[in-house]
Amino acid sequence: MSIYYKISAPAKLNLNLFVKKKKYKKLHFLESEMCFLELSDEIYIKFSKCDAFHQNNNSSFIVNPKDNLILNAVNQFRLFTKWNKNFEIFLDKKIPIGAGLGGGSADAAATLILLRNLFNKDKKYNKVSFSTISQIGSRLGSDIPACLISKDLKLKGYGTEIKRIIIPTNYYFLIIYPNKELLTKDVFKKYSNFLDLGNKSKNIFFENINIHNSLLPPATKLVPQISDILEKLKKIPNIVAYGMSGSGSTCFGIFNNLNDISKFSKVFNKNYFIWYGKKINYNINRVASSKMLEIKF
Repeated sequence: MSIYYKISAPAKLNLNLFVKKKKYKKLHFLESEMCFLELSDEIYIKFSKCDAFHQNNNSSFIVNPKDNLILNAVNQFRLFTKWNKNFEIFLDKKIPIGAGLGGGSADAAATLILLRNLFNKDKKYNKVSFSTISQIGSRLGSDIPACLISKDLKLKGYGTEIKRIIIPTNYYFLIIYPNKELLTKDVFKKYSNFLDLGNKSKNIFFENINIHNSLLPPATKLVPQISDILEKLKKIPNIVAYGMSGSGSTCFGIFNNLNDISKFSKVFNKNYFIWYGKKINYNINRVASSKMLEIKF
């Protein structure tokens, strides 16, 4: 038997996304209010004689086994700490890839949290702080600092200005991903052609949050199914709000009642990825350990 360590890597839902300024040093100034969902990847790590990476081959979403954000996070953590340990890593992938749900960033953030937990248990001195893994994470991706916190947040700037907000828990979220992967860089590349269109969409509010996405026009141009999904969401009775998450192509609807989702989720293409559930504010200390007999991947 081996001892393995497990952590959840939750999906990030951008309730809105405002591109406030043009590119500066190849980056955009952003504002976004977000929450994190029950939908999550699961990462298992155990100490090993040599590095190995496995993933759930039954999943529809497969990452590059030799070059992904989990391995990058491990390498960057090692580089900073000089911790000479090897790991066998198991990824149970449930978040769609290239969907605007921050799955890769969530995986990297969860890996850094788990490695920090193991490192600090192993060392009496020179323990790694949360701010340190946040700095490591920001080098890997602008979404990772927020994914390290995994709570209701408002983000400004280039991913580093983050503050807590409160979003009520008594809502249900319907997630529809049309199985069309969108690269963030491709959406931003097209964004410059839609600057005059970005703020013409009708304002939709959820509580005091303006559900708006500046990247919706270019994303829709790249994946026309987004427009069809939003039109169907708009017509669902009792829907509270709806929009597109991040750079797409995932769309979401917000509901008061779970029955409203179960009745109308069937109107969408049966080949789409569809999930519904609630949001959660995750705990930074969510690492669990147990004896592992076998994980089948």
